[in-house]
Amino acid sequence: MKILMDADCLIKLTKSGLKEKVCQQYEIAIPAIVKKEVVEAGKRKGLPDAEVVEKNIKKDIIRVVGKESSTRIKGDQALIEIYKRSRYDAIGTDDAKLMRVLRIAGIPYILPGLFIHSLYHGNIIDKATAMDWLNRLSNFISEDEYSMTKFLLEEKS
Repeated sequence: MKILMDADCLIKLTKSGLKEKVCQQYEIAIPAIVKKEVVEAGKRKGLPDAEVVEKNIKKDIIRVVGKESSTRIKGDQALIEIYKRSRYDAIGTDDAKLMRVLRIAGIPYILPGLFIHSLYHGNIIDKATAMDWLNRLSNFISEDEYSMTKFLLEEKS
């Protein structure tokens, strides 16, 4: 499955320690502007996540797609433009404003917690691992996303 990811989703998966595990199962790409937001701006602020993401990009665990535009294009706009031009299955995000835009445009998206559910549903991880991963992610996602993901994990027999 090919996922185009926004900065927010990438940072949350990185902070929770789940990014590498998700990248092993999905083909993850980010727009060049997202790389700039996460890596370059993050390094200037001294954020350790920036270094981790940069290493993943250098090792081709995360691909950077598109070009940095000289115009002031935002990450959300870049995601939509790249999605429409390329073959991705969904956009990884939990940004409420972006999700509304994607819903209206008919573009599928996946929340950070649903990566865990998808791996569990696909029998890639067991329930105990899924619940552990969800707990690691819980500090970075909304209560609604946490509750929904937990409900879905508990539903599978």
